[in-house]
Amino acid sequence: MTSNCLAVVGLNHKTAPVDLLERVAISEEMLPKALHHLTTYDHILEGAILSTCNRLEVYAVATKFHGGAQDLRNFIAEFCHAAPEEFADHLYTYHDDGALRQLFRVSAGIDSMIIGESEILGQVRRALQHAVEEGAAKRVVGAAFTRALRVGRRVRTETAIGRNPASVSSAAVELAKTAFPSRSLRDKTVAIVGAGKMGRLAARALADAGAHDVSVLNRSSERAEELADLVGGRALGLEHLEQTLSSVDILICSTTSPATVIDQDLAQRALGVRTSNDPLIIVDIAVPRDVDPEVGNLPGVTLWDIDDLHAVVQSTVHGRSGEVARAEAMIDAETARFLDWQRAASVGPAVSSLLDKANAVRESELNRASARLQGLTLDQREAVDQVTRRIVAKLLHTPVARSKELADSKQGQQYLDALRVLFDLDHDTSGD
Repeated sequence: MTSNCLAVVGLNHKTAPVDLLERVAISEEMLPKALHHLTTYDHILEGAILSTCNRLEVYAVATKFHGGAQDLRNFIAEFCHAAPEEFADHLYTYHDDGALRQLFRVSAGIDSMIIGESEILGQVRRALQHAVEEGAAKRVVGAAFTRALRVGRRVRTETAIGRNPASVSSAAVELAKTAFPSRSLRDKTVAIVGAGKMGRLAARALADAGAHDVSVLNRSSERAEELADLVGGRALGLEHLEQTLSSVDILICSTTSPATVIDQDLAQRALGVRTSNDPLIIVDIAVPRDVDPEVGNLPGVTLWDIDDLHAVVQSTVHGRSGEVARAEAMIDAETARFLDWQRAASVGPAVSSLLDKANAVRESELNRASARLQGLTLDQREAVDQVTRRIVAKLLHTPVARSKELADSKQGQQYLDALRVLFDLDHDTSGD
C-alpha cells in the first residue's frame, strides 16, 4: 500500500524561453476553470496553480507519484493546448519534501528572476485563494500554501533579501536606461501600457530614475488616471497607442491581455510619422507578450522582453545573493517542521479508526454472548463490560503509543501504512 504524495510539475524562467512560458500561461480569469479541470484527473485529490509571468507550477496531492506527475503533465498539455514535446524538456518535477521546498523557495523569492522580488508573495496568496474558493485546495495543499506564505514573510523579515526590494518592472527600467549614454531618463518621454501592479511598479521605478514626462495607457480610463496621478503624468486610452509610439523614447508594456497589443502594422504606421531620430526603446515585460517579436526587426526599434532581463538581474540584486544561504537554511527547517506536523496529523485519524474498530468488535462479541449473560446481575454485566474494555485498551496501548512516537521519524508514514494494512483500516482514515 502506498501513501498519497505532494507533487509539483512546472517550468520557469530558468528552464524555458519566454515564448514557451506565454503559451502555457494561465490567466487569473481562467484559474477557476483550470482548477476544476485539474481535479478531474484520476490520481489528483487536491491542487493549486501558480501562474506568473516567470513560471507555471501545478501543485497537487496525488494518490501515486508517477501517476500523479503524469496527470499534471497531461493537464498542462491539454488545458494550455501545448504539445507535450514542446515543453517536456523544460519541465521540473518534485515530490513530497522536494515539492514543499520548491513552494517555500518560490514564496521566499529566491527562485525568482529577481532575488527577493516583491510580487511573488501576493501571487502565491492569490493562487491559494482561488484554489480554496474552487474547492481544489484541501487539508494538505491548503496547509502547504499557508505555511509557504509564512515562510516568505519570515525570510523577508529575518534576512536582507527583502530590503530595497527589486522587481521585474524595476529591472525593465534599468534595462531601458542602458540605451542612453547618460543612463538618465530625466529628459526622456516615457509611456507605460497597462495600469496593473506591474505597471504601477514600473511607474515607481521610472519616477526614481528621474523620468517626469510619463503617459499611462490602459483600457480602463479610471485605472490609467489613478496611476498617472501617482507619477504626475497623463492618462490615455489605448486608442492613443499609435500616436504615443510615434513620439515617445521609451515604452514599457505590462498588460494582462491574452493577445498582442502592438503588432508590426501598428508599429510601422507609428514609425512612419515619427519625428525623433532617436531609437524607440520598447521593454515588454508581459507574459503573454504584448508586442509582436517582429516589431524588434523594424529599423529604429530596440525591443527587449523577459528573456533579455537576465542581463541586468545581477546588478539589480547586488547584496541579496549573500543572504540566500540563510534563507535556504530557514526553508530547510520549515520544510522539516511541516513534514513533522503532517506525519503527526496523519496519526490521529488512523488511531481513532483502530480504536473504533476494536470497540466495535468488542461490542459485537458482547451482543453475540448476550443470551448467555442474561443470568448475570447488573453489577456483573458492568464488570464484564469493564473487563473487556481494559483488555482492548491494554492490547492496543503499545501499537497506539508507538504509532505516535514513530510519526516523527522518516519512516513514520511507512509504519502508519503498515498499521492500516495489518488492521484492515479504511483508507479514508488517513485524513487525506
